[in-house]
Amino acid sequence: MNPTDFLGREIRPGDLIVYPWRRGAQMGLNKLNVQMVTPEAISGFSNTGRPVKITNLKNVVVVEHPQVSQSETV
Repeated sequence: MNPTDFLGREIRPGDLIVYPWRRGAQMGLNKLNVQMVTPEAISGFSNTGRPVKITNLKNVVVVEHPQVSQSETV
């Protein structure tokens, strides 16, 4: 079973998630395109193209699941 985000939604490869970051007194949110999911962590590439591995899944939120077009399901 795949891990879930803060709202209880399942995190799957291809999802777009948002996660918090902090550097000293600066804080913000960053996007991540999920490439790999394990029960303990998710990994992928941030919106700046850097590889990222997240282990604290209580702080992430799924923003968008990949869209499946009608032609792919037929």
